[in-house]
Amino acid sequence: MPHTVHVSAIVHAPLQEVWARFRDFDGLAGWHPGIAQSRLEEGGRHDAVGSVRYLTLKPSGFVRERLLMLDDPGTALRYSIIETDLPMRDYVAGVSLHPITESGHTLVEWWADFRVEGAELRDVADAVGKGVFAAGLAALNETLRMPGA
Repeated sequence: MPHTVHVSAIVHAPLQEVWARFRDFDGLAGWHPGIAQSRLEEGGRHDAVGSVRYLTLKPSGFVRERLLMLDDPGTALRYSIIETDLPMRDYVAGVSLHPITESGHTLVEWWADFRVEGAELRDVADAVGKGVFAAGLAALNETLRMPGA
């Protein structure tokens, strides 16, 4: 049965600065603490639907992800895991950004639907929700935090 993990957070930076980090499909290692290395596979571009990135994870592991949708006007994207050594299958995730007009900050929503094989659902869901999404958003907030925020 598919499971959904959803995390949202405020990033204390303008929407376009936050979007620039997410829309760069090869830029995750530059700000996410759980990513040791990112590289696009042959023919891939950082902003092209269909591109595949290979992520080396910390402390170990890997994922190959395909960019499924990149919506600049809607500041949203979607990607899938096409290969991994983690106990997940049928993984599709998305990110959507929304401006907070009062403060100039950005609301980020990051979600994934997936199936778990050979592991406890709770452990995998916590790893995705806390270890990937929440940790990544906290690190991005620290990287982009506006002075005085």
